[in-house]
Amino acid sequence: METSRIQGQDLYPQVKDRLRYALGFHTKYELGAAVPSWLCGGTLHTGLGPVTEVAYNALHNRMGVAMDNTRRFTEAHRPSGTDGYFVAWETLTHADNPK
Repeated sequence: METSRIQGQDLYPQVKDRLRYALGFHTKYELGAAVPSWLCGGTLHTGLGPVTEVAYNALHNRMGVAMDNTRRFTEAHRPSGTDGYFVAWETLTHADNPK
């Protein structure tokens, strides 16, 4: 979505709510919330990785969407590193960057 936005077609407005809730759901458990028994039998293996910075910047900083869990998780994991594949050092290019 970020590449598409840079190239002139912003997809974030279309998926804003879905992305917000998905990130909020995952980061809630990454931050240590109790896991209900209906979710994966009550046991999760956390380790989201450095993937929240770009979406957090787009939704929170550019669009003004409140994302408390995602904000806490993202800020606690700065600077973000790399997943060894295609996500690398997004803090450098996206942290608190409203453009």
